[in-house]
Formats: sequence, structure tokens, C-alpha cells
Amino acid sequence: MQSNNISKAIFLAISLTIFISIFSCKKDSSTTTTTNPATPTGTLVLHLHTNVDSNEVDFYDTVYHTTAGRKISVSRAQLFISHIQAVQLNGAVIDLSGISILKVMENEEYVIGKIPVGNYKSVNFSVGLDNTVNTTAPTVGSIFNNPTMWFNSSYASSDGYVFANFQGKIDTTTHANGTVTNMQPFVYKIGTNAHFTNINMPEQDFAVLANTKQYVHIIIDYNKFFNGVPLNQSANLNVSTAAANSTAIGNLVAANIVSLFHYEQ
Repeated sequence: MQSNNISKAIFLAISLTIFISIFSCKKDSSTTTTTNPATPTGTLVLHLHTNVDSNEVDFYDTVYHTTAGRKISVSRAQLFISHIQAVQLNGAVIDLSGISILKVMENEEYVIGKIPVGNYKSVNFSVGLDNTVNTTAPTVGSIFNNPTMWFNSSYASSDGYVFANFQGKIDTTTHANGTVTNMQPFVYKIGTNAHFTNINMPEQDFAVLANTKQYVHIIIDYNKFFNGVPLNQSANLNVSTAAANSTAIGNLVAANIVSLFHYEQ
């Protein structure tokens, strides 16, 4: 009889151990399956148009007419954009500041990166490069290894990069009625840490959907560089060195950068 009692006790102990083991396995499995999935994202793409006033510039050295009748041709129109942000409808800011692009006339579409799905109201960015990047020598293969965005034939950290490079020819007559052959060359190479410019675009709602590209269309009106510039003085048509950026005309042209951008309607 005592032997039977011992056998029953052993059987109960084994059964209890198996039950606990099975229960524990089920509990662990349940914890794994309740892990939250990653936040879904879409891709922000900036679609940037090169304009002179109301004219979209499709060809170099073609003469375009502004609404005021002034003739302008473009031989170069490009700029660095950095510190990009997407602003959600609730005011939250998605920071993409680690991404910089070099906008050139030949390319309009720039993939910026992944952002959470949802409703957005604006984008912010800067024209130029912050002090750290501006004083860092370019590496082979980077967008900064581009002599057209240096003040000289070689990069000098004391000067930094050119933030915006706009060149071409313009009618400088008072009444904007000069001939094509009398158009004068201009060179605006704007840079230096003093002219790092923040752009806060006005509100224009857009939605980002999962696994899709969301395009934000922005027009860059390079004609705005001439706002307030007395064109009949040849000295006002050349800002091509880092030193010239600190002159009155250099500061005036650089101050016009904030007015270059508006949404495509």
C-alpha cells in the first residue's frame, strides 16, 4: 500500500511539471506575437523647377522675357539645399537634416527620404551648408566635389562652398528695352557662413501614404536675385568671390534668397 502511494505521488509530481512547462511555453509564444509592427512610411520627393519670373528655364543661353519685358538668359542656375524638414499637420517636425542635395537645372526630382505616413502642412529647408559642412573638404564622389560650387578652381575651407551659383546675361537698360546683343553678363556666387539661409515654406497640405512617393512641387524663381539691384551699374552684376559676399551688393543679393521659392500652383 505504501508503495502505491509513493507511485501516485511521483505520477502527480511529473504531471504537474509537464503542465507548468506547457503553460510557460504558451505564455512565451503569446508575448512574441504581440510585438507592434514598425511605423509605416512613405517617401518625400522634392520636385524643384528652375524659373526666371514666369518662365520655366529648359535650355541654357536661351533668352527669356520677364513680365516687365526684361531679357534674361541663363548659363548656370544651381544651389545647395540642406537641413530639410517635413512639418506635420499637428506641428510635429520630421527632421531630415542629414540629407543635402545639389539642385541643378538638368534635374528636377530629388528623393529626400522616408517619413511617417500622415497629414503634413509644409516643408522647411536651408539654402547653403552649415558651418561644419561648409568648412569640410569634399570627398571623391560626393555632391560637394564639384568645382562649380567652389569660389576658386580648388576648394578652400577659409572660403567654404558656393551656396547658390546663378550666371547668365541680362538687359540692363532702364526701360528694359535693350537689344539681345547688348545684354550684359552677370555672376552671382553666393556663399560664406553669413549667408546660410533658412526657408520656411507657407502652409500647403499634403498627405503621405504607405510605400508611395509624395511629391512636393516648388518653383525656384532666380529672377528674384535681382530684386532691388541697380542693374545699370556693372559692379552690381558680379559677386564671384568670398570677399565680395560681404560687400553691400553681395549682402543685397544674398538677402533675396528667401524670396526665390514658392509652391507650384
